[in-house]
Amino acid sequence: MKPILPLHLLLVLVACGSTSKLGVDAPASSADVAPPQDSPAGTSDPATDGTFSISDSTSTIAGAAAGRTLPVTIYTPTGATSAPLVIVSPGFQMARAQYASYAKHLATWGFVVVLTDYADTGFFANHQLLADDVSAVVDHAIAQLPIDAAKIGVAGHSLGGKISVFAATQDPRIRAVVAWDPVDSNNPSVAPQKMTGMTAALAVVGETTNASGGGMPCAPAAENFAQFYAAAPSPAMSITVTGADHMDWVDDPSCGFCGFCSAGAADPALVRTVTKRLDVAWLRLHLLGDAAMEPWLTAPPELASLTIEQR
Repeated sequence: MKPILPLHLLLVLVACGSTSKLGVDAPASSADVAPPQDSPAGTSDPATDGTFSISDSTSTIAGAAAGRTLPVTIYTPTGATSAPLVIVSPGFQMARAQYASYAKHLATWGFVVVLTDYADTGFFANHQLLADDVSAVVDHAIAQLPIDAAKIGVAGHSLGGKISVFAATQDPRIRAVVAWDPVDSNNPSVAPQKMTGMTAALAVVGETTNASGGGMPCAPAAENFAQFYAAAPSPAMSITVTGADHMDWVDDPSCGFCGFCSAGAADPALVRTVTKRLDVAWLRLHLLGDAAMEPWLTAPPELASLTIEQR
């Protein structure tokens, strides 16, 4: 890729300020299998809120290089002592507040969630440093938060999806990734160049509206979620939401000029429901060994609107 700001990013800038069939390795001990004692039953639909009450706080975390700081909101399940961790990264030029519903939802299921803004929000932010910053957040969480350092996942939308995958390719502490319509824009390219040796389990969810058309696709086919899935080692899963568009993942898809991404026919509420279920189910399966999550991944209620691939 050329080291220039792609048109689709300019567009989004304008838009807004035992081994299972899904590839879960047999855990080393029963402690790796058992969810927290007061966590929701695995038969509950993971698209609905879990049983934990949560608290939140805002802070800043030092980034990977001197002078870099990341504004964050931390969501903590009440009584958490050794919880799985999820770090959520936003889309290009999108505020972290646009993804608060996802962070809160994960926390109600027992995850400590760090929802970040970027240390560098410029047009030409260094993607290597953004990925390194995710690892700096991991360092902070291990030192300061009530988390289990062996149960770490990441998630993100658009640029945040790319950065989440990028971080997982270079930080083996990250064991699972969920990327929401990720876009592999600007150098360095991640899919497939950096994914060959990735050990984290990857799930991607994407749309059918913004891969082409209009001269300025928001998630070009050559850089979209399908490329990440194609490059991912097993275990991996891809969910395509028919009729969805790139901005359906933000909490307020009517924000500012978000309409500059062509709108799809799908209901944004459906997209967010599918994604919240995927987040919880994939991360509980691969971080907690919760096999009860598998049916929610392979046969969700919205199956008629989805195309699901896995290996």
